[in-house]
Amino acid sequence: MKMSKEEKEEEKKIDVKSLVNIIPPASSLKKSKAPPKEKRVKMRKRPDVDQGIILISNKLANELGITEEVEVSVKGRRAKFKVIIQDGLPETEIYGNEADMIKLGLEDNSTVSVRASK
Repeated sequence: MKMSKEEKEEEKKIDVKSLVNIIPPASSLKKSKAPPKEKRVKMRKRPDVDQGIILISNKLANELGITEEVEVSVKGRRAKFKVIIQDGLPETEIYGNEADMIKLGLEDNSTVSVRASK
């Protein structure tokens, strides 16, 4: 049985279409965005916060995966603090003790980087 030219062309077209169906769309190749490892926030003084403790918003803690300890870094200096997570705090601010901030060389409303402690 010999195939005519038209039948061969038709067979080739079907093969190309089936191959194209295998290729995934570009949107499926895009990976989901990983949560940020750290975030820059303002550190504020609060007299009711004990030394070695940081107050942080619930939303910021969930975003960065913070549970018990947090690492605050500024100008290459790093310090670990225990965390108290509270609702109702702004997510762009964290609150610390004045003595802790002086140790880090910070004034009220200074910008720091915050990440979950390892």
